[in-house]
Amino acid sequence: MSTLNFIVCDMFPWGVAGLWTVYVALLISGLRKRQVLKAETDIKLPRSIPRVTLLVAARNEEDCIEKCLQTLLMQDYPNMEIIAINDRSTDATGEIMNRLESEHLGLLRVVHVENLPTGWFGKTHALHCGTSFATGDWLCYIDADCELLSPRTVSLAVQEAQTRSVDLLSLTPRFILDRLWEKITVPVCSSLMVIWFQPSRVNNPRLSTSYANGAFLMMTRHCLDRLGGWCRFRTQISEDIAIARGVKSSGMRLAVLENDGLYRTQMYETIRSSWNGWSRIFYGALPPKAIAISLARLILCSIIPTWTVLLCFATTGFAAQNGTINHGMTALISAVVLQQVYSALIFRAVGGRILWSLTAPLGHIILVGMLGRALLNHLGLATTRWSGSVFRRGQLMSSGLPTPHIVLTTQVPAVHK
Repeated sequence: MSTLNFIVCDMFPWGVAGLWTVYVALLISGLRKRQVLKAETDIKLPRSIPRVTLLVAARNEEDCIEKCLQTLLMQDYPNMEIIAINDRSTDATGEIMNRLESEHLGLLRVVHVENLPTGWFGKTHALHCGTSFATGDWLCYIDADCELLSPRTVSLAVQEAQTRSVDLLSLTPRFILDRLWEKITVPVCSSLMVIWFQPSRVNNPRLSTSYANGAFLMMTRHCLDRLGGWCRFRTQISEDIAIARGVKSSGMRLAVLENDGLYRTQMYETIRSSWNGWSRIFYGALPPKAIAISLARLILCSIIPTWTVLLCFATTGFAAQNGTINHGMTALISAVVLQQVYSALIFRAVGGRILWSLTAPLGHIILVGMLGRALLNHLGLATTRWSGSVFRRGQLMSSGLPTPHIVLTTQVPAVHK
């Protein structure tokens, strides 16, 4: 009994404190090595400027699609076209696109997708349809909930991709954290993705770690063709990471950078969509083993120490019989303090306020629920529903209409034909 008591009350707390010491040290080291593309970077485009096609797929995005497209239309890149894909929207998304197209003839082209064929995920099908009209040497895919903050964003991205001689360049987003649940969940969810997809490993061509963020993903036409086009990824719920894995496995090069002043995004409008969205991301990005490890780490190193300390403080004020704090509790308090330092650094890195890092203990509990949902999906005990498609155990179970035909209507001015 004394041995068990020693392990639980002494070894475990000090082990957790030691782990958090390592985590904080690694995070500080990683932050110092951050690769960031900044808006104020000098631009020196070559004489031969490659053509770039910007593509935005939107489904029921009437609240944000106009702002997104307006910021694309303001880009100063001299050789580009914009293709907006209306993916079966039932709101005013299509009408907004058509109006903007009429105001920017020759620059903006709208593609309306009316049906989703069986065997396709909605977003990949929309991007496949839009890409078939693209004429660019580079294809830049941008999410509809993104807002480009600088007219130089595309120019800087093209220059960076050419300077690094990569086939794919992805910029991670800065988040708009206006809503309460965003301030609580986005930083902790983002930090988990960074743990598994460290940029230094992703950008190392000798390592297999692969990641890309679909909010801003730019690749050469040759790269997409070599991968087999969007048809290869038609059933992928996390098409961005699947493409990144394909790029690396094919011997091509990719780079993932943070952005500073180039673009931002507000991912989910409701608590429910945030829960489903992040669960979908973890399900598509992480294998079951990685999810299980993440759950164990969160429960053992975050939730148990933090809530044990909070409970003890609320009930006894930490006082032992002799008025001192025992060694185990000292270790747990140290672990919680180190965890809070870690959370503060993460919140600041993703654009949140340090003060909101105090909500990290609550965010970790929510994150456990999201990861648990993702693990159940992998085990076939639950399904993932997203954009009208249903996934179970990594397989697309149902989507769209039972027809092999793709119905497209394009509002295209004569200059495009």
